[in-house]
Amino acid sequence: MNAATDILALLGKAAAGLRADNLPREILVRSRQRVFDTLACLVGGYSGGISDAIRAYVHAQGGRPEATLFPGGEKTSVALASFAHAAYIHGLELSDAASRATAHPGNEIVPPVLALAEREGYSGAALLAAVVAGYEIELRVGRALFPSAFYRGWWTPGLYGGIGAGCASANIAGLDANAMNNTIGIVLNLLPTCMARANDEGGSIKWLIGGQSCAAGVLAADMAARGVTGMHDIAGGWLPVISNESFPERLTEGITPDGKFEKWEILDAVVTKHYATVGPLTTALDATFDLITKHDIKAEDIKEIHANCMKRTAIFNQAHPENEIAARASLPYCLAVAVCTKDPASLLGPAFRPEMLTDRRVWAAAEKVRITENEQYEAEYPKHSRARVTITLNDGKTVTQEDDRSARRRYLNPTDGDIEAKFRLVTTSVLGKAKTDKAVELILKLETLTNVRELVEALRP
Repeated sequence: MNAATDILALLGKAAAGLRADNLPREILVRSRQRVFDTLACLVGGYSGGISDAIRAYVHAQGGRPEATLFPGGEKTSVALASFAHAAYIHGLELSDAASRATAHPGNEIVPPVLALAEREGYSGAALLAAVVAGYEIELRVGRALFPSAFYRGWWTPGLYGGIGAGCASANIAGLDANAMNNTIGIVLNLLPTCMARANDEGGSIKWLIGGQSCAAGVLAADMAARGVTGMHDIAGGWLPVISNESFPERLTEGITPDGKFEKWEILDAVVTKHYATVGPLTTALDATFDLITKHDIKAEDIKEIHANCMKRTAIFNQAHPENEIAARASLPYCLAVAVCTKDPASLLGPAFRPEMLTDRRVWAAAEKVRITENEQYEAEYPKHSRARVTITLNDGKTVTQEDDRSARRRYLNPTDGDIEAKFRLVTTSVLGKAKTDKAVELILKLETLTNVRELVEALRP
């Protein structure tokens, strides 16, 4: 075997070998948290964006009755259910993020393993192991292209999502190392999927990006199980096409020659999101909410809001977004919502409804936002995710705060309580209290469930 084949063989062996009974307890807990968080986003996306159009498409296809299509409970194929649910999640911009891979792994990894587990009667523990497999391989691929692919213009969460979906699907289906190799090689040929311009223009295609990427991964695993083979040269044949600069050594970093993980991406590289916006806006939003709360600042008191931040934050600078997709990727707009509402929960959904998008008070506040790039902050990323917000008041007084998302526990090291609080905040209005309580109860003991069908039922309104 040549070096390129060795890389893929090691990735396949490592991902195929993950089982609940050989995972450290802390990895199982973190996997459960990722499922918990992603399911909140799934429920939150039932009526978001183009979800109605997605469901109409799925209904038109029919599909073998294998898995539940939310929220109505109809049965369709695993592939179509996974496609739809990943689409619901992706456009909402609330699911987890991986800073050093510039990815949103939960978007595309959780939907197919939930659907496959429902169809086959797999246990919650099997589901959790498959989730780990998806995260570990997808994020290593993302890291191998970090940060160049993002700045080249790819919408990298969609670009990488099929990799995680494929590996997770192959793992829960029990595919061996060779079939896992082929799953990865196939899905790389089915990708890339999308450009970052979808964010900039605010096209509703963004919702489809998550669904299409997930569907590509499900297809890859299914075809690998049927004997289809994929490409083998990741380092020389794929990475250089996608990115101006790549680091193939990161693909197998933390994996021993016999396919054991010594370093876990899911443990220290995944960020839980608490605003339904693109991830880079988080730090500036936290600092702004702190300042206006501490100093009791009203929107009308403000002369200027200066956000000094990383390049990856500063590029999201459209002051007056025309629709919800563009609004979730607009720092001026989201800062304006923060100072006008003084309510962080508004950025979980209400901020992106038509009445807020056309609110003249928010428009006026957005006009007061000035954004500058800080090269030092950019150089420190992803170890640190810094921003400094300075608010100048009409009376000449200024208040300022530098913040670092990495220093706030709820992002990189959340407790079950942190995730549960977010789950309840997002889902109670959709599911009702009784079903929300039931879903929480089942998720918190997911590794002991003999199958996930009761959980699936709890996620139906």
